[in-house]
Amino acid sequence: MEQNYRSLLDLCDALEAIADSLPYPDARLCLATANALEALVEDTHELEEDVLFRILVASRRPELDRTMARLRREHLSDSDTAGEVSEALQSFVAGHSTLSPDAVGYLLRSFFGGMRRHVHGEIELLRLFQPDAEGKSIN
Repeated sequence: MEQNYRSLLDLCDALEAIADSLPYPDARLCLATANALEALVEDTHELEEDVLFRILVASRRPELDRTMARLRREHLSDSDTAGEVSEALQSFVAGHSTLSPDAVGYLLRSFFGGMRRHVHGEIELLRLFQPDAEGKSIN
């Protein structure tokens, strides 16, 4: 999962660079980012649901059920938005965008800001379940 998180954060950096360069972004960077985004988000969500959600269920702490439900909703929202971002980048580069450069920039910034928070939040959540130096975790 660490590799996926690094890759997602790298894509967030690329999206930020694209947003900063609008209205004249690097077309190759836009297309490479658009082509990688949806699959990476989906793969990462699958890993999180396989690894993190199992840990949350195994903890048998009922308050974590709400956390898991929230994360599932975030995954659905992130997946939908990743598709919108990918489509917006491809349309912008092709010259067929119905969005202004400012609107594209806002979409990108909204997505990468939320994705960075999501990644860092899940990393922190995973760390809570890792034993500390004394072998204790929050379980």
